[in-house]
Order: sequence, then C-alpha cells, then structure tokens
Amino acid sequence: MRPIELLPMPAPRYYDPSAKDPLFFYNNFVKPMIPDMIQMMDVGLHIDSDAVEDLRTTIDDVLKTVTDRLEKNPLIKEYQNSRLPEAQKAHAEKATAALRDIEYYKRPYKPGDITHRTWVINTYLIHLGRDDDTRPKWTLKDLKQYNIFLKDAFVKAVIDKRPLKNNGAVVCGMANLAQYKLELWNRPRYEKAEEPVTLDEFNPGSSKQKQEFFALNKIPPKAFSKDTGEASWGRDQLEELLAENPDPLDDLFDVLEAFIDHSYSAIIKNNFLKAFDSFTIDGVLHGNFKLFGAKTFRPTSNNPNLLNAPSSGSIYAKPLKRCLVAPPGMVIYTADLKALEDRVMANLSGDANKQSVFLDGLDGHSLNACSYYAAKIEKMTTMGKNTNNVDYVREFYRRVDEDKNEVLSKIRFDSKAPTFKLAYGGYPDADKGGVITQEIFDNYHNVLYPGITKYREKYVLPSTRTKGFIHLGLGCRMYCADAGSSIRTLNNATAQFWSILTLIAVNELNHQIREDRMEDVVQVISTIYDSIYTQVVRDPEIIKWVNDTIIPIMCVQYLEDEVIHNEAIGDIGLNWADLHQVKNNASVTDIAEILKDL
Repeated sequence: MRPIELLPMPAPRYYDPSAKDPLFFYNNFVKPMIPDMIQMMDVGLHIDSDAVEDLRTTIDDVLKTVTDRLEKNPLIKEYQNSRLPEAQKAHAEKATAALRDIEYYKRPYKPGDITHRTWVINTYLIHLGRDDDTRPKWTLKDLKQYNIFLKDAFVKAVIDKRPLKNNGAVVCGMANLAQYKLELWNRPRYEKAEEPVTLDEFNPGSSKQKQEFFALNKIPPKAFSKDTGEASWGRDQLEELLAENPDPLDDLFDVLEAFIDHSYSAIIKNNFLKAFDSFTIDGVLHGNFKLFGAKTFRPTSNNPNLLNAPSSGSIYAKPLKRCLVAPPGMVIYTADLKALEDRVMANLSGDANKQSVFLDGLDGHSLNACSYYAAKIEKMTTMGKNTNNVDYVREFYRRVDEDKNEVLSKIRFDSKAPTFKLAYGGYPDADKGGVITQEIFDNYHNVLYPGITKYREKYVLPSTRTKGFIHLGLGCRMYCADAGSSIRTLNNATAQFWSILTLIAVNELNHQIREDRMEDVVQVISTIYDSIYTQVVRDPEIIKWVNDTIIPIMCVQYLEDEVIHNEAIGDIGLNWADLHQVKNNASVTDIAEILKDL
C-alpha cells in the first residue's frame, strides 16, 4: 500500500497507529520514501555557471551596501558612541601597559661613564647657578679645561674618578638621569593613551557586538548559546525579530535587514558557492537529502543545504535561484502548498477564528486588529462597536483596502508585530518597551485563538508529560523529557510535521510517472518545506499532465474530520527565480501562452 492510500487518518490526538504497531510510521511512510530521496539526488540540480559568477559579484556588492547602511544607521551610530568610553579606556590601558617606574632606571654611579659624569656635572653646575655652562656631553678633557678657571674641588674629584656614590651632588645627578630616562620611555605612552580612539566599522559578523547592540536597545534574546549561555543572534533569531518589526521605515528594520544580508553572504559563500564549485559534475549538482533530518521531521539537505536558501525578501534570493535552471529543452515546474501550517493548526485545534480566516476568506491581520484594538477602533472611527463577527472584520478590511483609510491601515499595521511575537510564544513586554500588552496577550490566547491555546494546554503539554512523547500524526512520535522547556519545539512540530504531505506527494507523483511511463520527460528534483520542484520537457501537454496530477495529490485530504482543506498552486519557468503562475486545471492553450513568455 502506498503512503497516500492510508489517508485520510483520524487526528493525531485521537488515534496513534504506533500504539499497536511500533513500526507503522517507518514501514508505511519512511521506507517507501527512501527511493524518492535517492532518485532526487541522482537526478540532481542543473547549474548555470554564468549565474554563479553573477552571484559572486552580488555578494561583494551586497557586503558593500551592508557596510554603508550600517555606517549611516542612527541606531548603529548610537551603539558605536556607547562603545567609545570603554574603547578609549581599553586603548589607554594597552598604551600604558608597558609603563616603567623610577626604580627601573636607578643605577649606581660609575666614575668612568661619560653619561653619568655629564648628568652629575650638569646637575652640580645648575645648583651653583651656572646653567649656561652645562653641556650635552662632558669629556674628561673638556672638564679639565673648564676646571682650570673654576678650580672646584668636587669637579676635581669627578675628574680624578673618585668613588663618590654617597655624595649629594652625585646622588642628585643620578636621580635626574633616572628621571630623564623614565620620562623618555613613559611620555610617548601617555601621549598615545590620550589619542582619540577611532573605532573599527561595526562588524555584523561579531556575536559580541550584536549581543551588545540588542542589549543597548533593550531587545531581549530569543535564544541562548548552549556552550556559553549568552544571547545568540543567529539568522533564525534575526528573521524572527524582523517579522515582529515589519516597518521598512524603522531604523531597526534597516539594521536587521543588513544583519540578515550579511549572514546570508556567509551562507551563500560557505554553503551554496562551495557546493556549486565542489559538487557540480558536467553542469549538474548532486547534493544530499536526509529524510526526516530535522527535529520536526522535515527533510534536511547538504552540499548545498537548500533549507538555508534566502527568503524571498532577501537581496540574495533571486540571484541564487537563477543559478538553478532547467536543462535544455525543459522547464522548471514547482508547486507550493499555501499556508500549510496555519491550515494544519486550524484543523488540529478546531479554533473557530483560525478556521474562519480560510472558510470566510478573512484577512488575518484585520481579524487580529479588530480583537486587539476594539476600543481604539470604536473611538477613532465610524466603525461602531466591535462585535467580532465576520461582517465586521470584512468591513474593516474593505475600508483599509478600498477606502485607503489611514487610521485603520495604521491599526492593522500595528497588529502585525504583537501577532508575530505571540505566534512565537511571546509574553507581555510593553513595560520593557515591547508591543505585547497584557490585554493583547489575553485577547490572543483567550478570545482570538482560544482553540489553539486549548490544544497546547490540554493536549500537547499533558500528553508529553504523561507519556514522554507527543504523537504528531501517522504514527510519528516526538519524544521529550521536559515538556515545559521544550513547548515551543513541540508546538511547532505539531504543525510543521505535516510538510510530510509534500513527501507523500513526491512519492505518489513518482508512482504516477512510472505508471504513465513519463520517466524521461518528468523528474522530481527537490522538495523544500512545503514545495516540490520538478523538471519537465517543454511541452504544453506534458506540463498540463504534471499540473493536473500534482495539485490534487498535494491537496489530498489527510484528516478524517478535515475542515480546512489544503490549496496548492503551480509555477513554471526556466530557473527557480523567474516563474510564471499556472492556474489549476490550466488548459494546454493556457500553458502554451505562458511558454511563449519564457
């Protein structure tokens, strides 16, 4: 039996086939998918070498813009200024680290040493008020000639090289010599310590500087290093924070984008370009896939790691995707499940509002805004009292979208930041300068999406605590020893696990390809999260076959009591970046028209 033939199944909390058959998930889903992974690796990804070189150039250009953007950003300037006192102190400490004290230069008087003689005689002459008679160097010959007229007993003793170590004039002269040498050594170090520090440019690759930057701006960490326990600001945390601060006019938005662009530059170099250079054979890159390699049971890959591909908003997204191309005479066909995680959670939790977003076609941000800011909307607009019904939310969005109401548009925009934070498990933070008030927090969990909160509190946590695992679906279990500290991972996994639907679709598509003997004209080349990539002969009828076959497979009903069904849409193009949408059930004529534009 093929994996797709086991669908639909009861929701995970109601039925776990592994209770009776511990190998159910492996035998029925993992094992059948192993050949699909091997086949994708064998087919490989065709690479455009010219696009690869363009990507190298893009990296250099982007890094230059990152430096320029950060240098001009007010928040970075503020951070750099905050570093100055400590940097000046560190500079001074380094400059004066080799200072010496007077004891270092104190030496016993040597009658035959010309330097000792000179300092002793000059000190003595100054004491006598004969400052003008001092010389840079007193040879014995010069001193004898000078003393013919002076006839000084002390000078005669110096000329005769008598031992005078306890003589006051000698002691004073040697002290002056030591002080002179001390100042000669210490003065440039003190002067260097006073020089103003010029800070190096902000280094977005420095973990320490990023930690200090976010601490200065009172932005709490989203993750901590397992090794040091210090705040960790990797790309995932930066992208999460960017999603919470989506205003492109905000200074923090610009900093985060620059940080992410810099992060991706390293990923592009060390992951993609390295793989393109090392593992491309005759224009085809043969990387690796690891079935269910992630904690959430998504597949992973390396050489390159396709999961590290820049998001669509990144400056690297298109230059990278243009490196991945269709072979001559073929096109790329890709299909993507729309909002899979939200649809899964709507089904699993049964939350009415989450389902309403899909069933009633509501705009999610408008729904959130109407819940968070009901009193503000009633007070500032003619909307009236928030009744939290479908018509109210639709009217709110109509005024934003059609009437361009600036007040409501601002309220809708303001709802995005707390929503992103709450979706990632955020807590009230308004007292710390954040955007989640206690009222918004309570509304989100108890009024807006109570079903999701209940699913977490009544199923995910209790099941894990009592059984030591959570059943994600299809007999797949995630084991966990500490549900409380791992709740975020557990909660994410309950939805992200269902990207297995793309793997089931790959398996079934390969079956259909074999059944219809299409192996030479259609090949699956990759799957990334909720997307499937294929290469297809540039023939409208074959492309139609793929489009008509893959979409229903991806949208197959997977839960018996499924309320929100999946939706998918296809795209075609000559590379992964420049794609044209193919509507579901598109005709041969429709597809032929798209091909004309490629």
